[in-house]
Amino acid sequence: MQLANRSYLYSLSNQPISYTDRPKSISGLSEWPYNVPLSYRILLSGNPKLCASLVSDGFESDSPDDKTQLYAISGDFEAGFIRFKKFIEVVRLLAAEKSAPLLSMLDETVDFLQQHQDRYLLLETIELGCMEEEEEAALRACVEAEVTACRDVGAAIDSLPGDPRMAADILKEAAEKEKAPPLNVFYRILFNDNFDCLDNDTPLGLYWSDVLYCELENKEEFDEFV
Repeated sequence: MQLANRSYLYSLSNQPISYTDRPKSISGLSEWPYNVPLSYRILLSGNPKLCASLVSDGFESDSPDDKTQLYAISGDFEAGFIRFKKFIEVVRLLAAEKSAPLLSMLDETVDFLQQHQDRYLLLETIELGCMEEEEEAALRACVEAEVTACRDVGAAIDSLPGDPRMAADILKEAAEKEKAPPLNVFYRILFNDNFDCLDNDTPLGLYWSDVLYCELENKEEFDEFV
């Protein structure tokens, strides 16, 4: 497994229970270096749970009979997308005041995700975990912590009022001044042209592409090489 120190987001048709449990359909959605953007966590907030990683079935140093179990996160696409669209409508009001590029990316985001929607989402963070950990239990704990982060972000979105203007005022304040949970997840979000600068503590993560550094095979493609 060659590491690029990125998190990867995919849409797919199943929730993998093993490395070989390949989906009938899978599409890349996005990748991000050295971080998991807020957008990924919102999308994965729909019933996130541990699943098998499809990036690798272990490490090159593993013996064939004793592979390191690697984990990823699976979530329901529709449930996460509903929360994400609520968030986008709130951010749209703040972007209108500060950033034409951000406003444009919000429209592109919805269009791209609608075109690549599937039943589930897959968030692969193993490369980030491997930056600090090597042992299976520690790597699993990293993914479990990310599952918790996705749930926390979902709770924060749900706590925003249904009125977009009221929600925008709350979100703006929470981004500028750290609040108690669940709103603390919004701290330091930027709604200006720097919304996705790589040195941001909390990037929105609005880069979308179905061509990723780590491309994953669907079942038909995978079975050709087995």
